[in-house]
This record gives sequence, structure tokens and C-alpha cells, in this order.
Amino acid sequence: MSIRLDGLHFLVTYRCTYACDHCFVWGSPDAEGAMTLAQLTSAIDQAAAGGVGTVYFEGGEPMLAYPIVLAAAAHARRLGLDWGMVSNCFWATSVDDAKVWLRPFVDLGISDLSLSSYAYFVEHADESCLRNATLAARELGLPMAVLEVGAAACLDIPELSLGEDVGEVMCKGRAAVELAPGRADRPPDTLVTCPYEDFSAPGRAHLGCDGELQICQGISVGNVFAGGGGDEKAAGDAGGSRAGGLAAVLDAYDPARRPVVAEILSGGPWALAQTYGHTPQRALYADECHLCYETRFALRERFPDVLAPAQCYGLTAEQSPGASEDQPA
Repeated sequence: MSIRLDGLHFLVTYRCTYACDHCFVWGSPDAEGAMTLAQLTSAIDQAAAGGVGTVYFEGGEPMLAYPIVLAAAAHARRLGLDWGMVSNCFWATSVDDAKVWLRPFVDLGISDLSLSSYAYFVEHADESCLRNATLAARELGLPMAVLEVGAAACLDIPELSLGEDVGEVMCKGRAAVELAPGRADRPPDTLVTCPYEDFSAPGRAHLGCDGELQICQGISVGNVFAGGGGDEKAAGDAGGSRAGGLAAVLDAYDPARRPVVAEILSGGPWALAQTYGHTPQRALYADECHLCYETRFALRERFPDVLAPAQCYGLTAEQSPGASEDQPA
């Protein structure tokens, strides 16, 4: 079985100016790993050849690699692809400064600029940078949306509609450790589906400097770079390598036969835990992602080619699959 992607989302860097409790990929100021321009353009070439219509630049914080993102976005546009970006707006220290950062996006024809709010995660959050970026984007006529998770942003901008599409907090990545214990109210045997991802037809996937093509953060279907275009050295010894790059990884993917994926499809994270003999460490869980993350963390040594990259489990690439087994709480 093979799958087709409509969108490819680049984890341009795992580094971020913040270390948010809800971050899926454990981004932080100390996180290592960033995509090179060669990696990005190679992946964009492969995506365009495979019929992908849109690429997104995410992180971490992609604006920490600003000139690389601009060059990669220009390459995507030359190939006829749409492009978007998600940012935390650290760079928008004033409206005028924000317009300088954003003005190249006008010429590059950005299709979607998502600006993150932190109203839920930081008490009395200072959203001045978000407000500056929002005002600048509106003045420049950019297609912009405020990304709200857990709570509505409060920016006091006339005619800007907020609070109508607040996203749900998903307890995977750092959220499984920092947020989930305080929200746990569901027995593990009730977590029998994955309500967030379609592993049979994912539509979009994430790709970082490690080369792992992730259909959910920390669940890889193979390595695009190692043996298949891009920077093999950067991909290192990442599992799941297949010659031929993106197309070969997608062609070889069979959700009914892929370990971890097949069990989640059959009965959610509860089936994953039961199949591989993982005893849930808690009586109650916050959501499906909470139990799934705990179980996957425990199974990394058994399925290193699937449960990758290490960054999505709060580990460095140098740490062994069996490291820090006591992390989930």
C-alpha cells in the first residue's frame, strides 16, 4: 500500500525561544538540530514530484532560521507549491519591526501565516509581540490567523475575531509529562481510538533534520534522507532508511503492517499497550495521547525505526532508545 500527501510540514529547527508545556517536539532554547537549505530544497523537490501541493515551515521556531526559510519558500514557489508558516512572534518587538520581518512574505506569496497565542499556558501572558505581528500582517495584507490552543487570545484589535476556533490541548510530547497528570480523568481501557490522526490516509506529515517522516510526532514511517536524497550525514543512523527518498518511504508504508501504527488503528493506545505487554502506569489518563505517549516511550527500544526521532521523546539523538525510561509521570 502507498499513500499520497497533500502537505509536508518542515520542523525547520527544534530550537525555540520558549519551552512550552504543550510542545509536541520538546522544543526549547537548548534543543539541537536544524534543517539545512540543501535538505529543505531536496525535500521540496521530492514533494513537488510526488504531487504535494503545500509545504509549511514550523518548529521549534522557524523564524530562528529566517534567511533559510525565505530561500526555501522561494524554491517552493518556483515549483508552484503553496507555503505557510507557524511562528511564536518573538521577532515582533514593534509593529514597524514586524513589518520588516514580514514584508518578504508578500513577494513570496505566503498562503497561510499562523501566529501562536500563549493565553492558556502563561498566566497573564504578555501577548504584545503577537499583537504587533497581527497588526503588521493585516497592514501588509497577508493571509493570517491567530493560533489559539486551550484558551482564546485577547489582543484588543477591532474587527479581529478570536475565540471561535480554540484548539484542544493534546497530551503528547512535553504535555504528556507537564500537563497531563493534572488533567487525568479517563481509565486506560476507554482509550480505544486515535481521534486526532488518520494513519491510513494522513494527508500531511512532518519532516525534520533527522529525516524521519512523522505521521504523528514521534511515529515515523521511514527516513527520507538516509539513502534517499538530502543530507545522509545529518540523517545519521536513523531507523527506517529506504533508498529513493520520500516516494520510496510513502510507497513502502502499509499502516496495517507497520508496528505501533497497526495496533493504534485496531484499538487505539489501549490496544497498543495490551498487544506489547505494557502495563499502564496510572489509573487515569488525560486523553488518548497521554497513554499513547507513555506506551510508545516504553517501546522505543523495541521499535527504534518507528518510534523516532529521539527529540520527540525529550531525548537527544545520541541517547539510546532505552534512556530515561522513567520520564512519563
